[in-house]
Amino acid sequence: MKTHNLLFLFVLAFTFIQCDDTTRSVIPPPRDFQEQRTADNDSIISFLQSHYYNYEDYANVASGERVEFTIDSLVNSPGKRPMIDDVVEHEVQVKDQDGNFITHTMYVIPNVREGVGDSPTIADEVYITYKGMFLDGYSFDQSEQQIWFTGLSTVQGFYELYPFIKRGTWEVDPATGLITYDGFGTAVAIMPSALGYYGSQSAPREYAPLIFAVDLYTFATADHDEDSVPTSEEDIDGNHHFTDDADDTDGDGIPNYLDNDDDGDGILTIDEYDVNADGVADDSDGDGTPDYLDAS
Repeated sequence: MKTHNLLFLFVLAFTFIQCDDTTRSVIPPPRDFQEQRTADNDSIISFLQSHYYNYEDYANVASGERVEFTIDSLVNSPGKRPMIDDVVEHEVQVKDQDGNFITHTMYVIPNVREGVGDSPTIADEVYITYKGMFLDGYSFDQSEQQIWFTGLSTVQGFYELYPFIKRGTWEVDPATGLITYDGFGTAVAIMPSALGYYGSQSAPREYAPLIFAVDLYTFATADHDEDSVPTSEEDIDGNHHFTDDADDTDGDGIPNYLDNDDDGDGILTIDEYDVNADGVADDSDGDGTPDYLDAS
């Protein structure tokens, strides 16, 4: 089964829908972010305390075999280890409808299965299989076949999970050209609704906390504008949002990660980022600002 159309970011619609000549239906405004954050967090904590996942399946499987992530209530198996024992907290800044940042906590199980390689940044392109679920166990989205996702193309909580997963290794069969993967990692995120679809009416459920289990086979460093600066380095203020004013150095309305002349000096970023190819951004005048961000 392969259904991955729901993962991509939904845009909240603040508009009126024409129902007929005399009737209009108004889309309700989004809920208060802080109040919803509290409600979601309470639901997630209760869930983590009362449920377990199939950790024994992951412990016993061959390193090249994929396991489907499942959950169940401890009522059915009281001797199992609750998920709350395995999670780490990860704080994420969410921007509300007024442009204010509100800290939300997502809960990560980083070593459901530990991969043998390195990890991507939140902005990188990933080759994965995954499963999306609600807290009641209903799976609303999944891909059992490997698929590439471009950087920053999913809901925020999904790509915030990337640094917690390590990729595997691969081999190409010279006779068939088929690629086999081994030692790939798996991690799980349990996230509040603001890191998922929040109140989007296109979402599978509005204001629902989400679970994503992700298997990482490999990844590629993203450079969205092909200016030789990795996208992950174009988040100037480091808050994991790439379209803030701080991330648009020349103020031309194009964020740096999509702008091939970041400082607007008429010299393409690729031609002044690392001219001597020493792996360090050039700073010709020694003022602490690299040339590609320095218009003076």
